[in-house]
Amino acid sequence: MTAETFITFVQQQRSDMLRTASQLLTSADDAEDTVQEVLMKLWAARERFADAGEMGKVAHAAIRNTALNTLRNQKVRQALPLEQQDVATADNSPDTLMEVRERSTQMHRLITRLPAADRVLLKMRNIDQLSYSQIALMLGTTEGAVRQRISRLRQMLITQMKTL
Repeated sequence: MTAETFITFVQQQRSDMLRTASQLLTSADDAEDTVQEVLMKLWAARERFADAGEMGKVAHAAIRNTALNTLRNQKVRQALPLEQQDVATADNSPDTLMEVRERSTQMHRLITRLPAADRVLLKMRNIDQLSYSQIALMLGTTEGAVRQRISRLRQMLITQMKTL
């Protein structure tokens, strides 16, 4: 792809890319940074694309993935490991605190045994606090499908916790 073709592509697609990034990210600056990052990567890889249509498909996926990574990085910085979180219970006796920590550890083990896609889905909803519609948009599926999958995962975890 020539430099002129790339410039034309950017002029035609930049606003759509920015709109997609803005839908996924809360900050306009983060959306702009995401678009810039993707455009730089596309520029570096422009020789690999036969035409602008092929680059457009890659650009859309790259915007989603980069925005998702941005959200993950923001939330990871804010999240504390389970061991460092304060445990709020009505009875703060050592026995109660130990039981709560043990249940937390068991839940952590169950979650780590899930397939990677399921773990990411739970993380996006519970840790990243993304809405069902944001998750559906990122995964290219429907909101109903996301709700159903998360509900089934939660039910499965509850059932497994009861058997322990």
